[in-house]
Amino acid sequence: MHEQTRFDAEAATWDDDPGHEERQVAVARAIREAVDLDPRTRALDVGGGTGRLSILLADRVGSAVVTDPSAGMVQVARQRIEEAGLSDRLRAVQADLTRDVLDGSYDVVWSCMALHHVHDLDGLLRSVAGLLVDGGRLAIADLDEDPDGAFHTDVADFDGHHGFDRERLTEQLVRAGFADIRFVDATTILKDDREFGVFLCTAIKGA
Repeated sequence: MHEQTRFDAEAATWDDDPGHEERQVAVARAIREAVDLDPRTRALDVGGGTGRLSILLADRVGSAVVTDPSAGMVQVARQRIEEAGLSDRLRAVQADLTRDVLDGSYDVVWSCMALHHVHDLDGLLRSVAGLLVDGGRLAIADLDEDPDGAFHTDVADFDGHHGFDRERLTEQLVRAGFADIRFVDATTILKDDREFGVFLCTAIKGA
């Protein structure tokens, strides 16, 4: 609850941070290069915050649903979507996919820097697999393993994941029903004079 309250409070100014924008642009570019998208593609954005990633990719898909547990973030996402003139194809809903049921099926699920906040990652991956069509694509960007927790030292009471070991994440994805799991380096984040790697992991939902 602490983190959700923090995101509610920071939602209105979240996009003002140039680092956030650089990260979203880099991840959007990596997804464009790694995943085949077309005007019929139905996309789902998990932990999408202000909807920036989906807005950046909107020209490549038919529709996108932005989900986030934070009411503040969803409110900003709806505003950003309207300002971008994309309300006919994009919408934002408040949802925690580890426990909330979402309607519909999707061709691609993408996410940027959301997984490390999810306690029940196995539950989320199973939920996402259930929302994807057979052969649907997963594209998730997040921090490489940060064993000493340096990335989140400035966040009081952070209790999420300190990045991810790629092999362990691969095992979790396989258990959730994914195959053809691949990683590429998407970007880096400079924080306190230290660079943190951000990967893009793509996978296909098995039949």
